Amino acid sequence: MIELPKTKIPAETQDPKRLIIFSKPKMGKSTACAELPDALCIDLEAGGYDYINAMKVTVKTVKELQEVCKAIINAGKPYKFIVLDTISRLEDMAKPLALKLFQETPAGSQFTGDDVLDASHGAGYGALRKAVEMCIDMVAKCAPNIILVCHSKDAAVGSGDLTIKQISLTGKTGAILASKSDAIGYMTRDENSNTILSFNTNDTAVEVGARPAHLRNKDVVLGEMQEDGTIQYHWERIYPSLIKK
Repeated sequence: MIELPKTKIPAETQDPKRLIIFSKPKMGKSTACAELPDALCIDLEAGGYDYINAMKVTVKTVKELQEVCKAIINAGKPYKFIVLDTISRLEDMAKPLALKLFQETPAGSQFTGDDVLDASHGAGYGALRKAVEMCIDMVAKCAPNIILVCHSKDAAVGSGDLTIKQISLTGKTGAILASKSDAIGYMTRDENSNTILSFNTNDTAVEVGARPAHLRNKDVVLGEMQEDGTIQYHWERIYPSLIKK
């Protein structure tokens, strides 16, 4: 028998279980993620972490990603965070899987092309979204928290000259991933070279947002530039569970 609550049930966590970080290239996304405690960085760019000290593994195919996930689970899920860097590259990796999924449908059974996006009437885009989501869901089962690193793109709004910064992914994939995430932050640097992660929805030029109260409509100083040129990162400002009690 279902017992209905009579009082408010406390929140389970304030940590964003699924976080999207996006920005222009070379803004320090990978460097920042490498400094996140207890995080495994999965380098999908094949060389994106060559100059970074990190707990990292390079993955070039969906099969290799499956093998990494299997190894993590067999090891007892030792990581608190897993970083997928970047989702743009994951899209490319997932195309063979998307093609297989599409050809298994009635609409795609007669398709003989090599690129699922060449299917008529844009029918292959849905298969690509499904393939990308399958890969992300597989990784999400390996740790309590997952970070999706993405590039940004400028998208026109309406018929005017206004543009907004969005996640750079094919078709509706970016919007769907954003809707399933707990927080979407845009990374920039301020005039003092501090690393800023913005969740501020009052900035209409960027598509961001967050469910956790401590991030909602906030510009978080994630990395503080030190006098010696190093950066001190404060991931506890994103993940309160990292605060030592």
